[in-house]
Amino acid sequence: MKAIVMLLAVLIFSANSVFATEASFSATYSATLAPTGNDIGVSKITPDSFFYFLKTVRENIEMKLAFTPHVKLIRQLEFATRRLRETKSLVGDREDLIPPTLERYWSYINSLPDKDLEDEEVAVRIKETLTVHLEVLEQIYDKITNKRAKMSIRATVNRIVQRLDVPIFARFPACTFLEKEATSSALTEPERQILIERANSCFKEINLR
Repeated sequence: MKAIVMLLAVLIFSANSVFATEASFSATYSATLAPTGNDIGVSKITPDSFFYFLKTVRENIEMKLAFTPHVKLIRQLEFATRRLRETKSLVGDREDLIPPTLERYWSYINSLPDKDLEDEEVAVRIKETLTVHLEVLEQIYDKITNKRAKMSIRATVNRIVQRLDVPIFARFPACTFLEKEATSSALTEPERQILIERANSCFKEINLR
């Protein structure tokens, strides 16, 4: 039992400096976030890391310590950014882990209300963050080669643009991205048809708003 405790202590101590670095960047990013900034940084602890379970434990604790709706929403938004940061860090290495990482990313984004949010500060931050996230996803897309990872990014972009709180100036480039990818020769005919429908729907939503 004593050996297990000591082992856990060593693991936590070893990971602590990495957590501190990521937390520091997260705080800076959250404080300075704007629609024109798209540098979300990189993650030093990715889903393939031995220490990743400690990251999960820490986030569970962070969420339990979020005692107000405001803090909970900010935490969920930050956790989504962390998942996107992990996705970015998996490029060129473990691209096979990008789809499940983006699923976790979307679970956080999907938990955030996209209309009638009384907390205006959080509402603005969500809009700004989603704008940045769409830009980052397109940047990641251009750098990866894994087909399932590319499909996952296209699906995630499509999910985001369906939210009511995505600004038109951020929605239009995303619609254009889907439209462009629908012409890719790397896709099968069914995949192209799906993307064409998504792009058309995306542009239609812009016209309706």
